[in-house]
Amino acid sequence: MSNSHNPKHWSQLNTEDQIRFWQGVNDGYANSFLVSPEKKCTRRRRGEHSTKPKCENPLWFRPARYKALGGQLGRAYNRLVQKDPETGEYSLRIHMSLHPFYVQKRRLAGRKYAFRPEKQRLLDALWPVLISFCDAGKHTVGMCISRMARELSPKDAKGNVIAETEVTVSRLSNLIAEQVRFGVLGVSEQTSWDRESRKRLPKYVWITPVGWQLLGVDMDKLIEQQKRKLGECEERRALIRDGILREDEDISVHAARKRWYAQRTLEALKYRRQKGAARKRANRLARLSKDQQIHEMAKFLRKTMPADELYWCSDDHLRKLAVDHLYQLELSLTVPLPH
Repeated sequence: MSNSHNPKHWSQLNTEDQIRFWQGVNDGYANSFLVSPEKKCTRRRRGEHSTKPKCENPLWFRPARYKALGGQLGRAYNRLVQKDPETGEYSLRIHMSLHPFYVQKRRLAGRKYAFRPEKQRLLDALWPVLISFCDAGKHTVGMCISRMARELSPKDAKGNVIAETEVTVSRLSNLIAEQVRFGVLGVSEQTSWDRESRKRLPKYVWITPVGWQLLGVDMDKLIEQQKRKLGECEERRALIRDGILREDEDISVHAARKRWYAQRTLEALKYRRQKGAARKRANRLARLSKDQQIHEMAKFLRKTMPADELYWCSDDHLRKLAVDHLYQLELSLTVPLPH
C-alpha cells in the first residue's frame, strides 16, 4: 500500500490526475509510469547546533575510600572493573554494551541497529554505578536518576559538576527506559506528579535477574545472599514493630521494595516542602530591613525550637541563630556574623 513517501502508479491516481499524467506523457515530460508524490510545504529547518552529548566519554569507578563490596555484588563489580597493579589506575574489564544479549533482544526492545558509540560509553559507565550503590537484599539502587546523572558527570577540584560536560538527566533517563525494555532493569512505580513543586517525584532503579545473569554472577549464591539480607533489612524490622509481620515470617522482595520506595518518596516530599517554605519565607523577608529580618527570624525560631532548648537559649545566642538562618536563606550576606 502506497503512502505519501512512496511514488504511486498512474492507475492509483484519481481521474483528474490521470488526465494530467497522460498529457505529460504526450508532451514528453513523463518518463516513468510512477508518479512521485508532491513535497509538503513545511517550515522545519535543520538547526546549526551540535547534536553531540555534553559528556561523550563518562567514566566512574569506586573511590578508594569506599568499603569493598562483598558477596556476589563484589564479584559483579570485579568482573566489570580491573585495577592496574603497577599504576593503580582503574579501567573497564567488560563492556556491557557489547554483550550478545543486546543483539539477540534488539527487535523486542524496539531497536533496529546497534548502540551508537556515545550510548555504548554511557551504558558501560552506568553499570559500575548500579552495582556500587545496589542493595544486596532488595537489589535497588540507592539513588534516583538525577543523582546518578550527577555521579557520572565530570567534576571540578571542589567536587561541583561542570555544566558544560555534565551527563544530562534526560539522556540518562532515556537510556534507563531502554534498558527497562530490554528487561535488565526495573523502575519504581512512584512516578506521580508533585503539584506544589511542579516536578515529578524521584524515580529509582532496581536490577532484574536478567541483569544479574548478564553480569555473570552465581544466581544460587545471589538468591541466598538476598534472602539473608532481606531478613536483616530495616523494612522487615519496621513491619515487625508495627505488628504486620511476625518474627518467624519473611518479607517478600516486592513488599520490601514498595516500602522502601514509599519511604524515599516521603523523604523527597518533606525535603521539597521544607525548601519551598524556606523560599517563601525568604521572599517575604527580602522586603524588610536587616534588623526586621533578624527580628522576624528570631520570632520564627522561638516558635519552632524545642522547649528545653529554648529555655536555655539566651537573647544573644538566639540572635546569632537568626543570622545563621538568614545566611542559609542568602538574605543577610551583608550583615557580619556576631562573634
